[in-house]
Parts: sequence; structure tokens; C-alpha cells
Amino acid sequence: MRKILYIVLSALVAAMAFQSCSTRKNTAASRAYQAFTTRYNVYFNGDEHYKETLKEMEKTYEDDYSRTLIFMHPAEAKADPKATQPSGDFTRSIEKAQKAIQLHSIKKRPKKKSGRNNDPKYKAWLKRDEYNPFLHNAWMMMGRSQFNNGDFLGAASTFYYTSRHFNWLPATVTEARLWQARSYISMGWLYEAENIMRQVKEADLTNGTLRGLYNYVYGDLYVHMHEYDKAVPYLTEAMAHAKGTQKTRISFLLGQVYSLLGRKQDAYQAFGKAAKASGAPYRTQFNARIKQSEVYQGENIEPEVKALRRMTRYDRNKEYLDQIYYAIGNLYLSRRDTTRAIENYELAIEKSTRNNIDKAIAQITLGELFFARHRYDKAQPCYSEAVPLLPDTYPGYEQLKRRSDVLDELAVYSQNVTLQDSLLRLSAMTPEEQLAVVNKIIDDLKKKEKEEAERAKKEEYLAQQEAAGNGLQTDKAPNTFTLNTDDSWYFYNNATRNAGRTDFQKRWGSRRLEDDWRRRNKSSFDFNDFETPTDDEESDEEHPDEAEATLDNGETEGEDKELAAKENDPHFPEYYLKQIPKTDLERLTSNDVIQEGLYSMGLILKDKLEDYPSANDEWQRLLSRYPDNIYRLDVYYNLYLMYTRTGQTALADRYRQLILSDFADSKYGQAMRDPDYLDNLRRMESEQERLYERAYDAYLDNRNTQVHAAYDEMMHKYPLSKIMPKFMFIDALAYVTENNPDKFRSTLKELLERYPDTDITPLASAYLAGLAKGRKLNSGSGGNLRGMIWDMRLGNDSTAVAEGDSIVFDLNPADPQLLVLAYPTDSVSPNKLLFDIARHNFTSYVVKDFDLEQMNFGRLGMLIIKGFANLDELTHYRKVLDADAALSIPPQVRPVMISAKNFELLLQQGRSLEEYFRFVNESNAAEAVRTAIPDDIYDTLPEEEAAEGERPVLDDTEPVAPNASPTDVGTHPGASATPTEPTPTENNDTLPETSAPEYNATPAKPTPAPTAKPTSPETPEAKPTAKPAPASKPVEKPASKPVEKAAVRPVPLPSYPQGSEGDEEEEY
Repeated sequence: MRKILYIVLSALVAAMAFQSCSTRKNTAASRAYQAFTTRYNVYFNGDEHYKETLKEMEKTYEDDYSRTLIFMHPAEAKADPKATQPSGDFTRSIEKAQKAIQLHSIKKRPKKKSGRNNDPKYKAWLKRDEYNPFLHNAWMMMGRSQFNNGDFLGAASTFYYTSRHFNWLPATVTEARLWQARSYISMGWLYEAENIMRQVKEADLTNGTLRGLYNYVYGDLYVHMHEYDKAVPYLTEAMAHAKGTQKTRISFLLGQVYSLLGRKQDAYQAFGKAAKASGAPYRTQFNARIKQSEVYQGENIEPEVKALRRMTRYDRNKEYLDQIYYAIGNLYLSRRDTTRAIENYELAIEKSTRNNIDKAIAQITLGELFFARHRYDKAQPCYSEAVPLLPDTYPGYEQLKRRSDVLDELAVYSQNVTLQDSLLRLSAMTPEEQLAVVNKIIDDLKKKEKEEAERAKKEEYLAQQEAAGNGLQTDKAPNTFTLNTDDSWYFYNNATRNAGRTDFQKRWGSRRLEDDWRRRNKSSFDFNDFETPTDDEESDEEHPDEAEATLDNGETEGEDKELAAKENDPHFPEYYLKQIPKTDLERLTSNDVIQEGLYSMGLILKDKLEDYPSANDEWQRLLSRYPDNIYRLDVYYNLYLMYTRTGQTALADRYRQLILSDFADSKYGQAMRDPDYLDNLRRMESEQERLYERAYDAYLDNRNTQVHAAYDEMMHKYPLSKIMPKFMFIDALAYVTENNPDKFRSTLKELLERYPDTDITPLASAYLAGLAKGRKLNSGSGGNLRGMIWDMRLGNDSTAVAEGDSIVFDLNPADPQLLVLAYPTDSVSPNKLLFDIARHNFTSYVVKDFDLEQMNFGRLGMLIIKGFANLDELTHYRKVLDADAALSIPPQVRPVMISAKNFELLLQQGRSLEEYFRFVNESNAAEAVRTAIPDDIYDTLPEEEAAEGERPVLDDTEPVAPNASPTDVGTHPGASATPTEPTPTENNDTLPETSAPEYNATPAKPTPAPTAKPTSPETPEAKPTAKPAPASKPVEKPASKPVEKAAVRPVPLPSYPQGSEGDEEEEY
């Protein structure tokens, strides 16, 4: 009985004690109790989880050492989605902090004590927002956890709240401000971070932790601001306070900063500390050692080279051989020994096993050396293989990509020049000397083939081991290999397939599976496609065997077959001797090829890369080697323009005088006699723009004579203009309404011959192909404007399907139908048309109701009439519509009868009405053709063809006028070259954010993104907000005012019952 009574009394005492220590009371006992339970209960578990996760993150994160500057802490990588992301999730620590705040926060004010009302300290104590003396630690843990989770805005809000609501704890306030600034830096808010750091004084740094954090944040801030000289002292102090892998990381970053400042010796020492750090992973030590060699400043580099070569012997460095040889190449390059540098860069590329950014960097460096030496044929493969391996965030990526694209063209001329130079040198040798050179080439070829065969055997062996699931023991790998004897089909044999994939990637890099995959720029046309086959060609196709037999007999008659075989085999001298020019005519041809190559390379370098020094070098080679070459006038003129543009007036005047003296009667000479030539040259672009606008307006108004006159004037004044392809194209289009197919065809052919690689090329080639297939020109009653409307795409780039992809429509007359009234928006009033159709429906139909919807796609407007159950209802509506004498529809409006399903398909895939007409035309549904195609098109068909549902006119590929500004070939015509509000076209329309089912091709005006509200778990207070998203470039944005800090909204905390702290099995 006594025992039971004791238990009951103990329970009552415990209950009373708990009640007296509740958060609803604010006494000394309750404050001490809540602080104790906070520290050793919920907070303890969250803090332990935070420490373990942070340690694992810092230890396991693999820094990207190819970056100019690595991240100062792995958590900062979460601000860059394209960077390598760290591991570790701090959500559990955040939950623990929120739980501690929810369960142990004391907000109730204590009872006032008499006699202390005039005590300033007592008054300040009564005004506190929090009376749990330990709870600030939970707030700080939550902010740090949010930061390391990548929620930098939420972390900044939490730290801001902490600094405002715990102002009686100066050390906590200082720490919170430093973490808030660190959060701002990670978001790129450098100005705000700098303002906060200015508020932190030296006197506020009362302990080593605060001082280390202060130096860390200031160092990180100056690194992000690119003020590296200011960052150095702070990084040095931060490294002294750091521990473990973080200390090594800051040391590596400090070495990179020294390197950017040109302090090579200091960088060497900083990298050395990182390389010798005992706790650092080997990958870090290796990269630090490689970076050391890049900043080596000793006079004799041989000891450094030998040290790097020793590193190639260790098995653990096998996957890093590309970096080692790249470092050796850099050492030789720093001493201007380009020959050895190139040798080691080539070794780095050859030894690369990972095909990653390290290989790409070696290829780019090698390509730059070849480019500087004007060996564009060797630079081209380096760039073409490297660029796909580089991330688009790599410094100078766009310039590298542009150079790579241009090198595809430069390499062709460079190869021609190099080959013809070699052949001419051989031509000047004696037969014995020629044979000696050729034999050496053959020996090198056989040696290379042998090495490649041995490498292929080795790769096959490795592939077999991998396919069998066996790990390769490099120290036990055989020295000789036997080729696979499995005679199964290639794609069923894993070993040979893997070896083939490896060999392909080493040779070609990452290539997309497509036609002509070896070439970056593919021609979109073939002139043979534009020719109608003749009877002779058709007979050859019908009897190919006879034609080939005749050809073979004609070619091989009287020739020695054995000699012919040797002349086609690079393993025999005859193959090379055959190519050597022997006669004066052959030598003259070789020299012509060299002249063309030198001139073309200079022109490409000047116009496409704006590399004026390199262009000048190529042209000077041409002028010195061939003083009387046929390109001399063009070279003088281009040099004149080049030096005028760069402000070198003396050199520009020199080439102007050469033109006036040597080519006085040329068009350039005549133009340069004008003393105002330079002023005219400056006005050239605006004059070209004016001519193009005049031609375009004339085309729209069907004044074709003026179109031709403007083109003739352009040819006379500016024959070398960049917008000449557009002029030729619009001139050709004018012949369509004149029903002159011969001029249309000849103008387009001339355009393709002169400008084979413009944005107009696909359109021009498509029209020529249509003519070659027998289609005829038909202007239609709508003139030039009608052809422009049908080809408009009903969508934007995000919905559009690749041009040329097939599409299938369902021509079922039982489907619900629509009547689409299509019209040009610049000549028809949409509102008036809508009113007239609505009035017609209201007066003609008492019971039946029709829905009307307007759409707009650039210059193509549509009024869609809905409510037809099938084709018969729509046909009846058309008859009533045509019979309404009170209704006057403008002649530019074209009715199109189409099912609702097919129209929706056009919208979803971004297709054009022309594609629908083409499909209907090619189908066998003759009645569907009659009802779907507008009357003005159908009526032009011959009677027999209309009955068969065929339309042998060029309307399905009717020319569309190029809608581009004159200074930007490939965009929309008729517009000014000056920057204006963007005009939507069929190719770049964007759908605005409107409620379905409305569609509008006019770009919606962008609105700033809503201000982000970072979360904070407590009372409302001012806090950092996300910066508004910038408006898109075409829309001019008024000068923005500084963003005001929005009020802090506390994070809504989960509801926890009293005493349910969680993880009770771990708590004390």
C-alpha cells in the first residue's frame, strides 16, 4: 500500500513540476528546464546529423579542377545546376530545428518585479522576443542546414531573422550576419553581401570561429567580384582557420588566384601545400601537382619534366595520363618550344581514356597552336572533336564553337594549299629523290597501320574482358593479343561491338547519327535534283549494265591492270608518283589551286572570324608568292576595308592608291575616285536597307516591275552586299505572279550557285525541286500576298515539327468540321470581318448557334466558325454564306473547310495550311479536294487533274517572301535593320499565356517574375527577397528602382504535441 502511495505521490510531483516548467509559464525554472531539454534532446540529434552530413559532403565532393576557380565550399555548387553536385541532405537537421523552436520557444513575458521598472537592463530584458536562452542555436542550425541544402534564399531569411530577434547576443548576431552575407554571395547578390560585411566591425569578432568565418566570407566575396588582389589576405587567413579537406580546398583555390594575378611562385607554393596535404584524396593531390607544373618558374624545366614523366609509370595514374602529358606540353610551351609542346599535346590526346573535358582542353590548346601556324587543316579536327566535350559554361565557349564551325570551311582550302605545295616541291626533285620521299611515306604508313592493328587487338581483348565481367589486371595483361575468332554477326558480338565503339569515339568524338555525319555543314541541295531526266539518262537507268560495260571498256582499254591497281593503292610508289605534276599545265593548275586557297582563307578569316592579322598573313603570302594573281584587285579592296575598319588610315590609303593606279577602270577604282567614297561606304548599310524596303513594299503591292528595278539597282551599286541573296530571292518570287517559270528557275539557280550556304537555300532548292518534278507556276488571284499566307506555320518553335516530316490527316466527312476564314492581317480588318460574319449568322439562322473564334499567327489572321457536325452541314453553310447579298467579304479572305481534328493537329504540330492542301491534293479523295482547297486555287487546275484530286501546280511550294531585315540574312523581310519591337513570323511565333482555346502568335509582353518570399519560421519581419526576373531582351525595361526588402513570414511549423520530441530512443 505504501509503495502504491509513493508512486502516486511521485507522479503528482512530476506533473506539478512539468506544469510549472511549461512554455506557457516564464519563470527561472521554466527557462532553465526548456533550455536543458532543448540542448540535450531535439537539438542534440539535429546537431549530430548536421556535423556528420557536412563532414561527408566536404570529404567526398569531387571538385572540377578544369574550372578557372573551384568552389570555395561544395555547397556553393548547388547554385549552378550544371556543376558537379555535392552529396548530403540536411533536411533532418532542419526538421529538428523547427521542432525545437515549436516545442521549446518561450514567448510569454515574465511577471514584472516591483522596484525594477527604472532599470534599463531589466526593461530591455522584458522586451525580448525569446526567453529560452538556448533557442538561438536551433535557429542558427536551421539556417546553416538550409544553406548547405542549397536553399540560399531561405537561409538568408533565417539568418536575418536571427540577427534581428536575438540582439542581446552580439556574437550570435555577428555570426548570423556573416552567414547571411555568405548566402547572398552564393546567390550572386554581391552588392547586398558587401553592405552587410561593412556593418561587421573588427571589435565584433570576439572569438576564433567568428574571425575565421569573417575571413572566409570576405575572401569568397572578393573572388566573386574578381578583385583577386583583395581576396588573397582573407583567403590566407581563412586557410589558417580551416581544417581537413576544406583547408586543402582553400589552398588549391588560393593557388588559382595567385596564378590569375601572375604570382607564379606564390601559386607554386600554394599548390604544393594542397599536393602534400595528408588528409586530401589522391585526385586532389594529383591535380595540385599538375597545377604546380603549369606555374613552374625555374630556368631549367628538365627536372620538372622528368618528375612528371615518372608519374606516368604508376598504375594509379593510368587514367590521368592525358593530364600529365598536357602539363609537360605546357612546360615546353612556356619556353616557346612548340615542337615538343605539340608532341606532348598529341600524346595527351592519344592517351586519354575518359574522353572528358581534360582531353578537350588538350585538343583546344593543340588546335590553337595549329591555328596560329596557319595549319587550319590540322586545327579543324582538334576543334571539331573538342567542342562537343566542353560544357556550354566553359570560358569562351561561343567563340570556340564559332571558330570550329568556320574551320570546317577553312580546312578544305588549307588542305589544298598544303597538298599542292608538297606536290610542287616533289615535282622539282629528281626521280631518285622523289622515290626516296615516297618510300619513306609508305614506310610510315605501314608502321602506323601496324600500331593501329596492335591497338585494335588490345582493345578487343579489353572489350572481351569487360564483356566477360572480368576486371582487367594491368600488371598481368598479356603483351600479345589474338584477334577474336567468333564469326558471329558484328552487332551480335559484344567484344567487337565495344571495340568498334571505342575506336569510333577516339577518332570522331561525339557525333549525332545522321546523314553526312562526318561533316558539320551539309549542303541542303544537289543541282542534279533540279534537272529533268533526258531520254539518254533514262535509257542509261533502264540498262545500267550495258552503260557500265561500255564505260569500263572505254576506260580500261589499253591500260595495264596491274599498274592501275598500284596507282590506286597507297602502299605502292605508283600511287604517289601519279599525283606529282609533271607538265607545265599540271604545275599551272596546282598553282591556281594554291592561289584560290590563299585568297579564300584570307576572306573567311576576315569576314567570318574577323581575325584581321591572320587574314593579312594569308593575303601577303598570296601577293608575295604570286604578284600578278587574278585575285589582286579583290585583295587590295579587302585590305583597304580591313585597315579602314581598324583605323589604320595610312595602310588603308596605300591600298586605295594601288587600286587607283593598277585598276583605275574597275568598279572599285571608279568608286574610289569619288572623294566622298568613305562617307558613301558608311551610308552603305542604310542605303541597302532603303532599297530592300522599297523592293519589299513593291512586292506586296504586286508592282513587280519596281521589284526588278530595285534588284538591278542593288546589283549595280552593291553587288557584294550581304543581303544580296534576299534581293535575288524576292526578285525570283516576282516572276511567279508574272507566270514566267524560266526566269524564276534561272534566278533561283543563280542564287544557289552564288550563295549555296544561306538561310534562303532550303526554300530556293525546294521550289526548284518542285519545278523539276513537273509542277507549274500559278500566281492565283491573290497576287504575291497569297503565297505568303499559306506557308505560315500555325504555332511556334516549341510546337513545330521539323520541316519535311510527313503528316497524315483523316479526311472523314462525318467528323465535326470548321470553316476557317484566313486573311492577311495588314489588309483585312479582323473586327469588321467578325462583325459581318456574326450578323450573317444572326440573320440567317434563328435556332442554330455558331461559335466564332479569332486567331493570329504573325501576318496570318483567322476567323474560325465552329458548330458543324459533319461536312454536309458545312457545305450547306457555305452555300448560304455565298448567297448572302448583304454580306461583303474582302477578296483577300480565303475560306478553308477542315475538320476540327485536322485543324487541332495543325496547331499541335505547328504546321501550315499549305501542308494540309498538299496532303489533300495528293490523296485520292476528289470531292474532298474540291471542298477543302480554296476556289481560286482549285479553279486553276486542268479539268482532268481536278477530277483525279491532283494539283500539278507549284502552289504547294509557293514562294514565301523572305521576311528579314536587310542586315540580317535569314529573318523576316520588309523590316528595318534598326532594332525595333520584334515582329512575329511563322518561324518564331510564341503563344502567349491565354486561356484555352485562344491562340495568338503575337509574343506576349513578358512580366517580371513574382518576388520570391523566403521562409522564416517566426514573426513577420523585413527580410531578403528574390530579385525580379529580367525581362526578355526585345522589350525595353524602364529603369528599375532598388528592390525593397519584403517582410519576413515565418515558416509554418508542423504541429507537434507537447512531449513528442521524436527519436525518443536517441534522446536523453
